[in-house]
This record gives sequence, structure tokens and C-alpha cells, in this order.
Amino acid sequence: MSTCSHLQFGRDTAIHLSCTCSRLRKLAMPVLFGRCRQSLAREFSDDSLVPCTLWPHIRTMTLSCRCFASLHLPDELARQDSNMICYALTIPSLYHALQNMPRLSEAVVRPEWVHKRGHGLTWETLCGLLSLPHLSHLVLDQVNVCPIPPDPEALPVNPCAPLTRLEYCLPNIRYPYSQPSEVDALDRILRSFHLSLETLSLPSEPAPLYTIPLLDWPRLRELRLRGIYWTSPHDPIVKLFACMHNLRVLTLELMEQESATRSGIALWPSGTRASYPWPYLDSLSVSHPDPDDEIYAHLPSTMRTLVIRPWPHQCIRRGQEVSCVPEELRSYSPPPSPSVLLRILSRCYMPRLHTLGIEYRSDSTELSLLSHIASNFGLLKTLELHRYRSDGDMKIPMRNIARPLASLSNLRTLKIHLDLPGAPVPLYEHPMKRYFLYARGLSAEFEDTLLKAATMLARMLGPSLQEIWQLLHHDFDMKWRIFDMDGERKVRMRAHVPYGYAVSMPLATQDDV
Repeated sequence: MSTCSHLQFGRDTAIHLSCTCSRLRKLAMPVLFGRCRQSLAREFSDDSLVPCTLWPHIRTMTLSCRCFASLHLPDELARQDSNMICYALTIPSLYHALQNMPRLSEAVVRPEWVHKRGHGLTWETLCGLLSLPHLSHLVLDQVNVCPIPPDPEALPVNPCAPLTRLEYCLPNIRYPYSQPSEVDALDRILRSFHLSLETLSLPSEPAPLYTIPLLDWPRLRELRLRGIYWTSPHDPIVKLFACMHNLRVLTLELMEQESATRSGIALWPSGTRASYPWPYLDSLSVSHPDPDDEIYAHLPSTMRTLVIRPWPHQCIRRGQEVSCVPEELRSYSPPPSPSVLLRILSRCYMPRLHTLGIEYRSDSTELSLLSHIASNFGLLKTLELHRYRSDGDMKIPMRNIARPLASLSNLRTLKIHLDLPGAPVPLYEHPMKRYFLYARGLSAEFEDTLLKAATMLARMLGPSLQEIWQLLHHDFDMKWRIFDMDGERKVRMRAHVPYGYAVSMPLATQDDV
């Protein structure tokens, strides 16, 4: 298989190549079937399983259940905290198949539809996944961990292989945000795998924050927490995660509590006695940054990525506000002013910074911020800029935005949201339905506005610029519209790229078969 691996051909190429002869088909099998998706339902037959002839080639298996939120639950499940347990993943023959896939290193659990009130795995199901002999990556996407409290005598986690990556992703807006049984299950998992984990991604609400500082994390390189900023424990983040000495990536996508009186989220609050704990940190993302946070004066000069902006983006929150009933919404802090971001960036010494992400509401200090970025981060290759108009402002000063950035001679990709007037907005279809609609097509006038904005930016920025990405609502989702530049600096629209699962709505199926 070394020849095929070296060629790195895609799936379509592998299909054609495999049809030429049996020898080449054998070589192409790991490419064709290295990633598979298994659909599951409660009424499941063994004939629907991936054929055993493919088991030796599967490295990543996505388990996609077809359970629906309208399913009536029997009385014996009344004690559960969530409205549904996924019994499609408890099929014995499924685990027999997974146990006998010798190359299986990654399992992804992703329901075909997001369940607003939760859809969960039992503790026994989790233990079954974590006991797979070669599993190193586990992704739980839009499925709850243990909505039924684990029995005190339930099976403990008995790992056969060291888990190096654990990702647990839930919708931004959900109810409840966490459950005691979920916290208990995550606590047990982290106590079993903290010595081997290299990547950990969790919702902030059920994360066992009292346990994490008590454990050693010798291999952890990436930590990502997303959700509501906690009020307990009270230790600042610089102390809470000081046990992660080898951290390279720290991503904190956190919403402020509704009652918060802080000026922002500070990892190292001013006046706190602490030592900087992450000498190898390469990437930092902080939502609602505090300009008085001491962390920015201590970050390594070798940092390559810095993102300081609210979470979620204000444009994404607008979609969430119309897709959810009022009692499910939370209040948000507005985007910071350019002067706040300038105070933060003025404390950073990062001459090698390659990626910067910022978000702000425009005011008279915007030019100073953009000029500082161009003067102090000359090696930037990617700049993501979310700019919102001041109240009543209907004009976008494109030249004033582009002119100070023109000296960025290494800039290749500009990702930008300009809050353009006339942009399509989400439309709420019905108060009893859990989805919303956007106008499917963009008006010709707005298409022309997008093209003109991209063209002006391309002409005013340096010759190194290769792509301009514009974020907008389109076809039921937030999408980046990508514009390329040809040799004559002419702009052409190339593609739409989904922003991600940022809006709470059904996931697009990611077929790997």
C-alpha cells in the first residue's frame, strides 16, 4: 500500500483505479474503505452491517443513528434526564464488528438529526466504545453523554488502548445545558485517560472543572472549551489549567453569564499572583477578551495564532435568536470597540504571528487598530476580521479598511464579515417549529455588492493576497463565499464553504463511505 499512500489520490480516483485489475483493487481498498459510515436504527438487522470483508481496511467509523425526537418513550425510561436514549447503538452485533476491525482507530457518533432536548448514550455504551482495542480518537457530535445516571456498580472504564483525542460537541443553545449524570461520566472518563489524552474538547457546562486541576496532563497539547463561562470554581484560568505544561493550543469559546459584571473574560486577572504556565503555547483563542488581562503581556513571542472576539459571532447569534423561543436565549455582551482590541494587541509581542482573528463594532479608533496590526504583525498570512456597523451607519468605508492593511506583504487569505447593508437575514417560519428559513437565493443587487467589495479589497491589498472569504447567511446556514484572484488581480467567485455547526440545526451528513 506504500505506493498508493505516496500517490495520495482521492476516492474517485481510487474507484477508477480499483476497476483495472484485482491487484490494484486490493491496493486501493484502504483508500476506498478507510472511512465508513454505519447507519443505525432501533429496528436493525445484522444484514445492514458493513460487510466483514471490509473490516480489515476501516480506520474511521461514523455511527449515525436514525432516532427521531418524536419517538415515544416507554414508562421504564421515565427516570432519565433526557427525552431519549440511543438504543440503536446498543446492538451486540455492532460491537462484535467494531471489536474485529483491526485498524479502527477513530469512532465518531453523530445522529442524523440534532435532538433539541437531548439524545444520549448510556454509560455501558460509552464503556463499549472506549474498550475498543485500537481506539485512539472518540468524537461525540450532537449526542449527550449519559443522560441516565450511571449505576454505582456499572462497569468502570477499562481502556484497551490509550485514548489520545476526545471531542464532545453539543449545540450552542440547548436545554438543559448540563446534567449531573453527564458531569459524573466525564469525570470518570478523564480520570481514566488524562495521562494519554493529547486533544480534549468539551462543552464548558458539564466539564468536571474541579477534577481537571487535580490530574496530570503530560501529553495534552490542545484544550478547547465551548459554552457558558462558569462561576465556580473561582480560580482564574491561568491557575485552573496550570497543570497542562505542554499545551500548544488553548481555545476558550465562552459566553458570559447573564449576571456578569466583568469587562470581559480574563485568564490572568489584573493583580492576581501567578506564574505563566504554558511555555509552548502556539495558538490562543479567547472570547470576550478583557483588556486588563495580564496573559497578553506574557504570551510567547513564538505565538502563531491569536483570536480575540466574542463567541458566538454576533451574526451567528442573530440566526440563533430567530430559531429559538425567547426563554431559551441568553443575553450577550456586544462586540468590543477597536480601542479595546488595540489595548490588548499593544501588550502582545508576537513577531511571528501568522493568523489573527478579531471582531469589533466600528468607531473612530478603527484606523488606529488596523494600522497597529499592519505595523506589528508583518508576517500575517491569514486575517479574519468581523466588523459591525455603528447604529444608524449605512455605509462601509472600504478604502479606509483596506488602506492600512495594504502593507501586509505576506497576507494570503482575508476572511471578512462587513455587516453589509442589504444582506439576507434569517426568517422565522413558525413559532412551534424548530427550524428557520433564509431566502435561498441572493438578490442580484447584493451579489453585485459582494463582488464590488471583494474587487476593491483585492486591488488595494498587496499582491500576496490569494483569497477573500466573505461570511453571509445563505441556503439555511452561515457560509463563507470564497473569491480567488487571477494573475491580473481580477476577482472570481470560486465556492461556498460552510462556516461550521455554529447554528443549532440538523447536521449535514458527512458520508465517508
